[in-house]
Amino acid sequence: MVDGGAQTCGEVQILANRHLTSDRTKIADLKRIEHVLSSTVAQCSENDVPECPVIDALTEVT
Repeated sequence: MVDGGAQTCGEVQILANRHLTSDRTKIADLKRIEHVLSSTVAQCSENDVPECPVIDALTEVT
């Protein structure tokens, strides 16, 4: 963004706002992923059984 004064403050603001919007979208996506993963991990029985909610969830996606 710093190129010897070739960009105006308004142009830099537009670019910064685009990055901000992109970052907020990524954060929202990560929060959703965190919620799903947390809920799935909470379903784990911690027992020595072959059933695993995390593996089940991952294989459903693919």
